[in-house]
Amino acid sequence: MKSYSTEPGYKDRVIIFTWFTALLIIIFLPVFTSAQVDDSAAMSLDCTVPKNTQGIRPGPQGAKTKVHIGFFLVDIKDISDVEQTYKADIVFNLTWNDPRLSVKSLGRSLEHCYVNLDDVWHPPIMDVNRSKGEKLLPQKVTVDSGGNVNYKQRYIGNLSSDLDFTDFPFDSQVLHFILVAYGPDAENIVFKQDKDLSGARDHFSIEGWKISLLDAVTTSEMIKSEGAARDRNFARIDFRLSAERDRKYYLLNVLTPLCLIVLMAWAVFWIDPSAIGPQVGLSTATVFTLIAYRFSLSYQLPKVSYFTRIDKFVLFSTILVFIALGTAIATSKMASDGNKSGAKVIENWARYIYLFLFAIILIFTLWL
Repeated sequence: MKSYSTEPGYKDRVIIFTWFTALLIIIFLPVFTSAQVDDSAAMSLDCTVPKNTQGIRPGPQGAKTKVHIGFFLVDIKDISDVEQTYKADIVFNLTWNDPRLSVKSLGRSLEHCYVNLDDVWHPPIMDVNRSKGEKLLPQKVTVDSGGNVNYKQRYIGNLSSDLDFTDFPFDSQVLHFILVAYGPDAENIVFKQDKDLSGARDHFSIEGWKISLLDAVTTSEMIKSEGAARDRNFARIDFRLSAERDRKYYLLNVLTPLCLIVLMAWAVFWIDPSAIGPQVGLSTATVFTLIAYRFSLSYQLPKVSYFTRIDKFVLFSTILVFIALGTAIATSKMASDGNKSGAKVIENWARYIYLFLFAIILIFTLWL
C-alpha cells in the first residue's frame, strides 16, 4: 500500500498549511477578543439616571441655567407670500450642564449612553411660530463626563413669519425661528447662541430668493396672565434668516406686460381723431385687456390690507389708461362736431403728457 508520508512534497504541504493556519489565528484572534470585550462592556454599561434628577432643574435656587442653542439651516423649500409662512429644514442643538450627571457625582460615566429626554431634566422650550411639521430624530440625549447634556433634533415644517410687503416685488424679508421657554423653570433659564454649531448650507432648493443667516437675537418674552400675582419674563431667542426676493421674475413677467398695455393705450393718440371707430375700439380693447390682466395678477400678489409698490403701479397705470380712453372719446367728439384741428392739437399734446405721466408713475412707484 502506498504511504502518503513518503509521497514527494508531502512534508512541504504540511508545513505550508501549518504556517497558514497560524497566520490566520494571529490575524483574527485580536478581533474576536476585542468583540467579546466590547460585548461584555456593553452588557455591563449602566445608563440609568437617578430619579432625583428627573424634572428638577440643576443648580442652586435663584441661579440661572444657561442653555446654549445651535441653529443649522439645512434647506428652505418654500416661502408663501399669501399665507406668510415658509417651509424649512432645521437642525438645532441644545446643550446645558447638569453636574448631577457627571462622573464625579455618579461615580460612573454616561458617555456611551443614549438617554431618553424625559429621563433627565431638560429646558422646557416651545417653537412659538411653528404652524405644522414633524421632528425626525429620536427624543434622546447624550451626556459627557462633565455632565454636559446635549439634545439634537431635526425639524421639517411650516413656520409663520410676519412679512412686510410694502416694497413688493423689490422687498427683502426677515424670517424667524422663535424659541421661548415656558413652565415653572422658564424664568430661571438663559438662552445663548452656540455659534460653533450654527450655520447654513450654501445652496437651497427654493427658487426666486437669496437666503442668508443673520445673528440670533436673545430677548425676554413678557407673559401677562389674568389673575397672576405678577408678570413674568421668559427667555426667548430669535434665529433670523434674511430672504431677498429675486426681482427679475416680476420685472419680466409682471411689470413688462403691464407697461406694454399702458403703451398700447398711448397708441390711440397717433390715430386721426376723425377715425372714431379705430380710436374707441383701441381704447376699449386696452381697458378690457388691463382688467383681465389685473384679475390674473391678483393670484400672484400677496393678499395684504395695505398698498405695495406693485399695487400703486397697477392702480395709477389703470387710471392713466382710462384717461387715454376719455381723451380719445373727447377728441373724436370734437372732430365729429367739425373741430378737427382742435382735436389734433389735444392729441399732439397728449402724446407727450401721457408719456411724462407714465414716467412719473414708474419713478415714484417702483424706484423711489
